[in-house]
Amino acid sequence: KWYLTSSGGTALATTTTLVTGVYYASQTVDGCESTTRLTVIVLINNPLAPAGSSPQSFCAINNPTVASLVASGTGIKWYTTSTGGTPLATTTVLINGTTYYASQTVGGCESTSRLSIAVTVSNPAAPTAASPQVFCASSYPTIADLTATGTGINWYLTSTGGTALPTTTTLVTGVYYASQTVGGCESTSRIAVVVSVNNPAAPTGTLNQLLCSINNPTVANLTATGTGIKWYLTSTGGTALATTTALVTAVYYASQTVGGCESISRLAVNVTVNNTA
Repeated sequence: KWYLTSSGGTALATTTTLVTGVYYASQTVDGCESTTRLTVIVLINNPLAPAGSSPQSFCAINNPTVASLVASGTGIKWYTTSTGGTPLATTTVLINGTTYYASQTVGGCESTSRLSIAVTVSNPAAPTAASPQVFCASSYPTIADLTATGTGINWYLTSTGGTALPTTTTLVTGVYYASQTVGGCESTSRIAVVVSVNNPAAPTGTLNQLLCSINNPTVANLTATGTGIKWYLTSTGGTALATTTALVTAVYYASQTVGGCESISRLAVNVTVNNTA
């Protein structure tokens, strides 16, 4: 039998909650209880709750879990209740607006009090954007030319995951995906934008063209089949020649413009200007 005194007193019920202190035990043999009692010093260990800051904020795109929560202490365990319950696995996904509770275990004893931490998991909406977006290959468009409404826009080749494309990446016909970043958190959802990079074929025409010097031929006398024909002295780049430019024996290059886009490739025409003696 257990008592709070070394003699006398009333035996404690077995359901009596222990506290730090001294308890005394007697034994009963053949119906006779001992007058002397064993002295037992009892220590009830109850560590403090761990320390930590609240609220704690996370980005949904980082897939935060219980392992992402921060508290200072030893043997930290996390719960969704302030008392009782079952400890959460460290792989448990955090939920926005949920309060989590942390205990610590010191010397094999878990604290009865728990630290409460409010959790925010931010996930901005995807930006908005027009689709399709059309460009001319002759303008050498890049990611920087794409447009979307939002903040901190990132462009990808995939609807999820992947690596954000540098703004200098050359655009090609296809689908691109844009996210936005708000308050340091990037959206998990992305808007799909169909991109068309138009590059008309070079015009067609006679590859060798003969003109007479006496007729004072100009660029306007050159012929090529296509729309919006422009003539150059170079196969790429350069400045389009005025139609009044006098022709000389040389190679001239013709582009065509379709739907507002000039062809990158050009038709090469060998021009001979004859000046008969």
